[in-house]
Amino acid sequence: MLALTAGALAVRIVAAFAVEWASRRKGTLCLFDDTDIYWQLAKAMRRWGPYEVNQFGVFHRALRMPGYPLFLAACQSLFGAQATMGARLVQALLGAACVPLVYGLVRQVGRDEWPRSAALIAAGLAAFEPYWAASAALLLSEAVFVPLMLAMLWGFAALWSRDGETGPGHARWIALGTGLAAGAAVMVKPSWALAVPAMMAAWILTERKARTLVLAMTVFLGVLIVMAPWWVRNERLFGSFVPTALWAGASLYDGLNPSADGSSNMLFLAEPEFKALGEMDQDRVLRERALDFALKHPGRVARLAVVKAGRYWSPWPNAATFRSTWINLASAIVTLPIFALLGLGIWTSRHDGRALVLLAGPLVYFFLLHLIFVSSIRYRIPAEVPAFGLVGLGWVRWKADS
Repeated sequence: MLALTAGALAVRIVAAFAVEWASRRKGTLCLFDDTDIYWQLAKAMRRWGPYEVNQFGVFHRALRMPGYPLFLAACQSLFGAQATMGARLVQALLGAACVPLVYGLVRQVGRDEWPRSAALIAAGLAAFEPYWAASAALLLSEAVFVPLMLAMLWGFAALWSRDGETGPGHARWIALGTGLAAGAAVMVKPSWALAVPAMMAAWILTERKARTLVLAMTVFLGVLIVMAPWWVRNERLFGSFVPTALWAGASLYDGLNPSADGSSNMLFLAEPEFKALGEMDQDRVLRERALDFALKHPGRVARLAVVKAGRYWSPWPNAATFRSTWINLASAIVTLPIFALLGLGIWTSRHDGRALVLLAGPLVYFFLLHLIFVSSIRYRIPAEVPAFGLVGLGWVRWKADS
């Protein structure tokens, strides 16, 4: 495991230097525009200024949740002028840390019934799968979100036992830690918010024990501890409960509008009718417009969902900038066998709802979410990391049958 973790770190350090060089050559902070928003918010936090950012002439005070900007603010304070490179190197460490996290998660899910080789294969994929390894170098929230998600899933795996027991004697501490990790994950990536109660519901309905309900309430307490300050802040600013961010309306309209094609194009925010609105009104109006479009054009929404599904499961990059015949071929050679083994792993564990929820659940969750919102392999990559456990199980099954 130490060798795999060290190898993962080395690969990510190389990727960090490569992306830093490419970004500087391009004259940008990173290769994706979202980085600019996170970076500005991080600067505001570091300077103790108002937590707001200007987007198309509208000042947003809840555009992004503060988890990832807080991480970047710490990197700016530590590394100064070299903050972008410093952040990439810290993210390389976080990416390498995912290797033992995946191994521990898969071992906890499989207990004594899955061979150790399944967890080793999963850890190897977490170390060297090209897309996931490269993503650690990008200044995007997924780099911090994934280790938090894995910690949360590992906690659920320990609490949600295969044999009907409700976890070890120190289960309440595990439950509290699981809740803290879950809350932190949502603070970094708010689209994860619905996954947490969904997994808790699956756990409660499966075990149906009073102690399980107590532990679930402890998990919720952990979430509450992390997220309550953000809720209180938003209540004071907006006079109403804002659970995550005031960007869902724009994101929804991005995926459901007359010119939508499955990819993201936020230029509609520059239109005068939207620029004239305040942050909350803009969020509300865009959400209403998106829902109205969906109700009036169900056929168009269905066709868009097919396109978005194709983008999510694409074995090669969606953006033309990152595509070529050789990149597509290399990507397919890596990705398609993973898909095949994932399918075999799901079939092998088809009677184990706990394994399917904890390992394949994130992949399915983000897939369904991005049938509505815009879609890309970018949203699949972090969700694949826990699913590597099922890929490892698929490999074991294939070797046993061959």
